Amino acid sequence: MDQLLRSYLSATNELERPQHLDELLIVYASPVVRQTLRYKLGFHVNQFGVNPYNPDAEDLYHEIIAKVIEVLTTLPANPRTEIEDFQKYVGRIAMNACLDYIRSRSPARTRLKYSLREILTRKAEFVLWKSEEGFICGLRAGANKQAPISSQRLTEIESDLPIFRTTRFGSEDVTRVPLTSLTAELLMWIDEPVELDELVNLIAILLKVKDRPADSIDDEAKSYLESRVADTTLISDPGLDLEKLLRSLWRAVLALPKNQRDTYCFRFEDNSGEDLFTLLFQANITTRAQLAQQLGRSLNDLMRIWGAMPMTYADIANELNVPVLQVRRWRFEALRRLEKEEDLRPFLGQK
Repeated sequence: MDQLLRSYLSATNELERPQHLDELLIVYASPVVRQTLRYKLGFHVNQFGVNPYNPDAEDLYHEIIAKVIEVLTTLPANPRTEIEDFQKYVGRIAMNACLDYIRSRSPARTRLKYSLREILTRKAEFVLWKSEEGFICGLRAGANKQAPISSQRLTEIESDLPIFRTTRFGSEDVTRVPLTSLTAELLMWIDEPVELDELVNLIAILLKVKDRPADSIDDEAKSYLESRVADTTLISDPGLDLEKLLRSLWRAVLALPKNQRDTYCFRFEDNSGEDLFTLLFQANITTRAQLAQQLGRSLNDLMRIWGAMPMTYADIANELNVPVLQVRRWRFEALRRLEKEEDLRPFLGQK
C-alpha cells in the first residue's frame, strides 16, 4: 500500500480520518486531476475545480474527484485492494474519464483510433504494447526503443506536419493515401515510439478529422486566469495588469513563513514554464541583490537556486534537507494562506 494512504487507513478517530481524506484530495489528487485535464483535453480549472467559462471542465473535474472519494471511502473495508502509487492511480481514473469524454464527443476520432489499433495489431511491420500510462506503438524495426517520444519533441513534430506531408507525399492528396501506408510513413519519420492517443492526434490533423468546432474545447477558458496562485502554474489573463498581479503576489509571498515561502517560490512556474524569479526580474519588481537579501541568502546561492527553478518536490526536499512530504505540507499551507489575501482574490476565482 502506498505510504500516502497509511495514515488515512490507520486513523480510528472519527475526526482524524476526514482530515487525512482532505489532505489526500487537496494536496495529492487534485493537482494530478487538473494536470490530466489540461494535458488530454485542454481543460482548465482552478484549485477549487472552478472554471466559469467551461461547465464541462468543472463537471468532469468533480466527477473524477467523486470517483477518487468513492475509492478512498470504501478502501478501509476492502483490505485486499492494493494501491501501490496513489497519484498514478488517480491519474488512471482521470485519464479514463477523459477518454470517455473524448469518445462521447468525438465519434470520428474514436473510429480512427479503432482503425489504427487494428492496423497496429494485425500488420507485421508495427508493434503495439501496453505501458503504465496507456498503449505505445512504433515500427517493429525500432521495437528496442521502449520509451515514448518526449512531449517537447512531439510538439515539434506536430508543428512540422506540413513539412512531412510535402516531403513524403508531394502534391498527392494525403486523405486518399491508405491508412496503413500513412501510419508507416509517419512512424518512420518520427523514428521513436509514440503513445497511441498521440498518434491518433497526429493522423487526425493530417486527415482533417474533426467532430466539433475548434473553439468548443475550451477556447474561452484560455483567457481565464486558471490557477492564479494555485499548485504549480500561474496563467495570466490578457485583460489584467501582469505587473500589478506580480507585485500583489510577491508582497503576499514575502509575508509567508520562510519554509512556506521557499517551497512556493522554488516550484512556481507560469503557463510558459517561466519561474517566479525571472518574472520578478523582467517586471523590474526586484533585483538579484534585493532578492538575495529578501530571501536571506547569498547572491551566489540565489543564482544557483534560480538556475534550478522551477524545482520538483524532490529537488526542494534536497535543497531544504527535509522529507518530500514536509515540502508538500509547507506548500499546501502556503497556498491556503495566499487564498486569504484580499489583493489576490481576483486571481483566485473568489468573490
